[in-house]
Amino acid sequence: MIRGFRIARVFGIDIDIHPSWFIILGVLVWSLADSVFPSAYVWSRATYWIVAVISALLLFVSVIIHELAHSLIAKRQGIPVKSITLFVLGGVSSLEEESRSPGREALMAGAGPLSSLILGGVALAVGRTLSTPETARAILLYLGSVNVLLGAFNLLPGFPLDGGRVLRAALWKRSGDMLRATKGAARTGTVLGYLMIAVGLVMAFLGSVLGGIWLAFVGWILTQASQAAYAQTSTEARLAGVRVRELIAPARALVPAGTTLQEAADDYFRGLHTRCLPVGKGDGSLVGVVCLADLRHADPDHWSDESVADVMTPRERVLTLGPEAGAVEALHLMAHRDINQVAVMDGDHLLGFVERGRLLHHGIGAAEDDDDDHDSEDDRAGEAADPSSEHRSEITGSDAQGRTDDRSDAAA
Repeated sequence: MIRGFRIARVFGIDIDIHPSWFIILGVLVWSLADSVFPSAYVWSRATYWIVAVISALLLFVSVIIHELAHSLIAKRQGIPVKSITLFVLGGVSSLEEESRSPGREALMAGAGPLSSLILGGVALAVGRTLSTPETARAILLYLGSVNVLLGAFNLLPGFPLDGGRVLRAALWKRSGDMLRATKGAARTGTVLGYLMIAVGLVMAFLGSVLGGIWLAFVGWILTQASQAAYAQTSTEARLAGVRVRELIAPARALVPAGTTLQEAADDYFRGLHTRCLPVGKGDGSLVGVVCLADLRHADPDHWSDESVADVMTPRERVLTLGPEAGAVEALHLMAHRDINQVAVMDGDHLLGFVERGRLLHHGIGAAEDDDDDHDSEDDRAGEAADPSSEHRSEITGSDAQGRTDDRSDAAA
């Protein structure tokens, strides 16, 4: 999931910028000021750079409009939209669930490219009628051309591009099976991605090095995204109807709040082979959760002096679910909060933890039982969908959000 810092809020949707966006912004401004505009217009050096900066910023405003088209249709369909984030490849809308029917999927997917094509057409029409000032005409013609290309590119039938989502909607309508439709659209996306890589390498070999490398890079991203999207959809489809109570890993022990970190490491974590343990008072009431990551972040020289109460996640900050919550809901929550597990509570009683890895293993195991032909594909999918690492927080958080379906669109 792509995260950034907020710069605005439009129609109740956060507009964020990922740090990688500044890379493409700089490259784009340099390209426009050093090559694109000098090849067509005779201006001062300062004018080239000023027009380049304005054009680049307006291009990304166009990307935001493209993403808003998706997001506003999604909101009309009752799908929560968390944010729109600009990043190195363009923009991504973070939706908390998929469309519920092929017709709605096609409508939402087609809204973005349609908005780009309309915006591009209007900019080209206005730009061609203007004679002065030349700089304004240049900006409009550039924005018009790029938006038309942006709309056309995103209509390519490669999932998860917009055109790929329209293709999935058509396959879903015909077969009635969204998983099967996703697999077909994802395969098309993978083939398209490899084709883009091949064309990009040929372009680089023939002399268009920067453009060729960029096209190959976008193609590689598309292949990875299509495979990951199918992995996520297939895993969630096989977890549908599963409750977290079926996958709970019971808490191995209750660690007294006064236990030192050294004692916790030696007497609890080392022998029990678990990520997290509940912390309780003498009466057995839960006061928090301590995880291996908490110990790692503490200075080992002070392990004998600090207690688990000093480093634990307090009870009020522990993300929890009830035993009847869906496994897919738990998976979405962990993905959104970037954590490895969630505590399962029945009232004030801790039943145990549901772990991200166990959810994914269960989903992939179901896939193997359902269709042996999907084994290798789903195994790769599981690895891609479970980027667990020590730097991820284990269980902390303050709110429970749903699924984030990153609907991305590449900028030119």
